[in-house]
Amino acid sequence: MDLIFIKQIGVFNFLLRGLIVKLRRKIKKNNFEYKTLSGKNYNIYTWDPSGAEVFLTQCFTDWGNEYLFLDSLKDRKKGIFLDIGCHSGYYSILFDHYFHKIIGFEPSSKCIEILSNLKSKKFHAYQLFVGDEDMEVKSKEYPNGYSFYGDTFTGKDFKIKNLSQISLDNFCQKENLKNITAIKIDVDGIDLKVLYGAYNLINSNRPSIMIENYSKELFQFFNDKKYSIFTLTSDKKKPYNLELEEMSEHNPAKWVKMVCCIPNEYKKSYNRKIFKGNFFTGINKKRILKTFNVYF
Repeated sequence: MDLIFIKQIGVFNFLLRGLIVKLRRKIKKNNFEYKTLSGKNYNIYTWDPSGAEVFLTQCFTDWGNEYLFLDSLKDRKKGIFLDIGCHSGYYSILFDHYFHKIIGFEPSSKCIEILSNLKSKKFHAYQLFVGDEDMEVKSKEYPNGYSFYGDTFTGKDFKIKNLSQISLDNFCQKENLKNITAIKIDVDGIDLKVLYGAYNLINSNRPSIMIENYSKELFQFFNDKKYSIFTLTSDKKKPYNLELEEMSEHNPAKWVKMVCCIPNEYKKSYNRKIFKGNFFTGINKKRILKTFNVYF
């Protein structure tokens, strides 16, 4: 376990929650239910490191950027949420209240089996890769529920499955999807390709976008689209302290996990905020939730 991650959670919380995870796994064996901040139940499986992270961070897997993202949607009518790389459905469950329809894209057969049992009438999952073009690929499926193609990941313990990749522009045109208000992109290496394949969708629907990418290319993509880019940054020496920043350009000195790209017409004015946590209890979750005033 990474020491930086432990500091973010807080040493006391990590030890306590780590013990709880182990006990629950022994009792339940395959999985146990965890109630998210939205009050919805999320199943955490023994093979799923992302699920364990949800419990260890107490719904702060992305430091609080997820609640900044939700804050950008408060003045909009409920629309469609596209969850790109939805894995075992955590964000689709956490964000359920904010949308009238949720579409998840996930290549892993192991995760698709779980997603098919999610208790939500709003949610539908597609076993597809998402990128910048429609094509057929050979997917490498791993025991921990992750799937990749090409040279993105080179571990040995995988199975090969033939899958399709789609672009969001083509998919949404084919399905006649409109009023897409939010997109989450977390696809381990091809995140920018997802954006390139959603060029028309972004221009016409103006969704808020949360993406696991922080690069010069990201800023170049949004340069002429009248979007603002916000994120919570941190310091690896004190990763429990976070700062809310609006970014105008890529700064390699900043440590960033997720980035929120928000249309200027829905942009909110935030005063400079520093969320101080501590070594023992980690990130200051209560202050972050209060600042963004998320509702569930």
